[in-house]
Amino acid sequence: MTGAMAAHVFELYTLGFLVRDGRVLLLERRKPPNAGRWNAPGGKLEAGEDPVAGIVREFAEETGLRLIDPRLRCILQFHELHGAWRPQMIFTFLAEKAEGTLTPSTEGRLAWWPLEQVGRDERVVSNIPLFLPPMLESRPPFVFIAAYEGETLREYRIAPLLEASPAPGSGRRPAHHLP
Repeated sequence: MTGAMAAHVFELYTLGFLVRDGRVLLLERRKPPNAGRWNAPGGKLEAGEDPVAGIVREFAEETGLRLIDPRLRCILQFHELHGAWRPQMIFTFLAEKAEGTLTPSTEGRLAWWPLEQVGRDERVVSNIPLFLPPMLESRPPFVFIAAYEGETLREYRIAPLLEASPAPGSGRRPAHHLP
């Protein structure tokens, strides 16, 4: 193939939730987006990188821990309604085991959070309470599709990751609209 290759429509990222004994490891981000907020460790996929390899690499870089058997539970798809930023696709993993020593990160402060606190603490990135609980359930992986206006979540929907195409004329699932 000659000439320039087309760029991805989506920027590709990973997130990894390590859950142990009713707690989840979170990172207080130092850099945008979500600077000052608590999020799962993760980051941008390198060109041609497999999402599983990407989350293992990113998680180790940010925590010192190597995830064991991370499972893809959700794909986040984010877009900004006015095109202010490129759409994002985030492969989101869950793991219960890791090896290594928790190490301070230049990305931000690390802390174990009780799972029940994650859903009600305003310091946590605002979309996590919407998609983390279904990730923890024993349901199939899913897609979380969200529309933002600037940094404000305007609507979202959750759909099965593998879903048959709707029959013609059957319509789409309604989106959840936020006030």
